[in-house]
Amino acid sequence: MQNNQKWTSSLMQPDDNDITTWALPDGAIARLGQGGIMGNITPSPDGKCLAVGSSIGVWLYDISTMSPVALWDTGRGWITAVSFSPNGKWLATGNGDGLVRIWDVRSGVCVSTMERDEEEKLYHLVSHFVFSPDSQHLIVSSRRDYIIYVWHTETGEKIAKFHGETNFRWFSGSTRPIVFSGDGRLLACMMPDTRLFDYADTIGEIRTSEHSADFIAIWDMKIGERIASLTEPTDFVYSLSFSPCGQFLAAGGRDNTIHVWAVADWQLTQTYNDYDVNRIQVSHSQEGVLRATGVSDNTVVVWDVESGEKHYTHQEARGNIQRAHFLNGNQLIFSTESDLNRSIKMWKIGSSKPNIYSYSSIGIPDSLVFSLDGKSLISGRWRQKVMLWDITNPSYSPTRFRPPGTDLVVSTSSVGRLYAFGPDRNTAKVWDVDNDEIPIASFTLPEEKSDSTDSERQVTSVAFAPTNNLLACTDNTGKLYVLDVRRQNLLHTLNAHNEWVHFIEFSPNEKQIVSITHYGPVSRMWDVESGEAIETFPDRISYIAFSPCGTLVACGQREILLWDTEHYETVMTIPQPRDSWSPFALAFSPCSRYLASGTWWQRGVNTKKVAIRLWHVATGEKIATFRGHCSDVQELTFSPDGTRLASGGYDGTILLWDMKPYIGS
Repeated sequence: MQNNQKWTSSLMQPDDNDITTWALPDGAIARLGQGGIMGNITPSPDGKCLAVGSSIGVWLYDISTMSPVALWDTGRGWITAVSFSPNGKWLATGNGDGLVRIWDVRSGVCVSTMERDEEEKLYHLVSHFVFSPDSQHLIVSSRRDYIIYVWHTETGEKIAKFHGETNFRWFSGSTRPIVFSGDGRLLACMMPDTRLFDYADTIGEIRTSEHSADFIAIWDMKIGERIASLTEPTDFVYSLSFSPCGQFLAAGGRDNTIHVWAVADWQLTQTYNDYDVNRIQVSHSQEGVLRATGVSDNTVVVWDVESGEKHYTHQEARGNIQRAHFLNGNQLIFSTESDLNRSIKMWKIGSSKPNIYSYSSIGIPDSLVFSLDGKSLISGRWRQKVMLWDITNPSYSPTRFRPPGTDLVVSTSSVGRLYAFGPDRNTAKVWDVDNDEIPIASFTLPEEKSDSTDSERQVTSVAFAPTNNLLACTDNTGKLYVLDVRRQNLLHTLNAHNEWVHFIEFSPNEKQIVSITHYGPVSRMWDVESGEAIETFPDRISYIAFSPCGTLVACGQREILLWDTEHYETVMTIPQPRDSWSPFALAFSPCSRYLASGTWWQRGVNTKKVAIRLWHVATGEKIATFRGHCSDVQELTFSPDGTRLASGGYDGTILLWDMKPYIGS
């Protein structure tokens, strides 16, 4: 093994400390948010650097300053695993497509790339990495099958592939722990119990969690054969750890139990149970002390396994603990998230409290709107609250708006007032963004039971028409309600659909409203005054956008349809490339002459980032294509002067695009 002290990371501090401008795609001005944390969080062996696997790449932090210093592997993003080699020279990254890369930590250059065999690429998602103790080989497990790959670190050459008796795929994407013994001779990993074969479907996928019986396979790396099978765990094993002396193997399970085996004869020597957490992680310290950690809601605990002593307990008062990683038996790294912020915390044995690293998490932005002066951007976030950015200074932290309820949609009025509206259980509410204390409008569903279930009905979608002061909402039975807020008069109760409605929106003149169900999908347009359906509106679309002038509706299905609101007919169909079928996000420019579209990512079809396209409305001609989000484009909106386009992605970021080269001012 190489001496760690001979190799230290020398990550260069970027010239621009504004992380909103790092690794931007062509045409982008800024990126808001650092993306969702997808993979593990791990420190370098020299203790100087922290690597965080995110949806847009690998964030590298300087531990001494607790600030980000680099963003790597942004090509595809969706980093599900990261690991430093024991000698500190290499960083391994794995993404959601199963692509594995090795990076030179000192230079930041990718030195090798590994891919699985062709027939296995479609179902792969990197689960765990482990370097051999001499850093020469990398072992990789998958979340979706039981195949273990062994690659040469620097050349990327495939050395071996282990898969036991089956190559069945695991539908739920469970993590699959793997670990080397200290001398590099033994490899322990999870393999499927043969009982799983009875539960595989016709395409070889095992779908139900109750059929998760597994065993621990022990492989001798010199001869390339399995030498032992440990079947004592009664539930899925979440972590594995060899003792430094090489005499014991410990496993932590999801059944609140820790097992320990003697390596000499593979006999079970100890069982520890009755822990009040799940997903137990075990790890040996350099001195051979076995410690464990586990998370339960907003609490993480570290124990000495043999004595049962609690070394550390951390409880989040205003949020939840999202991910926890226990390393070297003495170091705990975990991330926390609340309505206020997200952070990464690192604690070591002997410390009284953890070090805290800020992380800009903005959730999944599925509703975006600019203020009337174009200086602010407001975002509604999926299952979370609302954020407000100063676009003139995008590196500034956003203001958070936290009224009751979730899935808030945002909009602006013709006089510049910003609104947030959405469901709060059985009530639809509208808030002025300047005041999150009292809603400016609300409507509670009439008391009656659901036609399909015994549970009480819930509001599923809300829309607000500020000029006419109309509030519309739908419930989980498919009913659509339209309320005159000023007079508190219920104008319409419509049996709009027979299932959950996930989207409604008023037209710019507030004379029509469109409703779309999640499944099917089924879409309908309604005349607000009469409450009658407009029968010629396309009935199977996923998303719509009204032009600011109100004369056109862009409809997303396999292609884009432009529908005339005056003549009630489709006037143009814009075909889409295969990687952009079912455009989900649509937005007209303020002048109504241009249309932006974004779609969802499709496994096996999208080989690079998801496309956002700009179209000329009069001709259907494509003007430009932008690729920046690593996953689904959730929402698009233009600034009032048309010079910027904001896109919100499922990857947990918002990108600002420069439109001046394409459509002018």
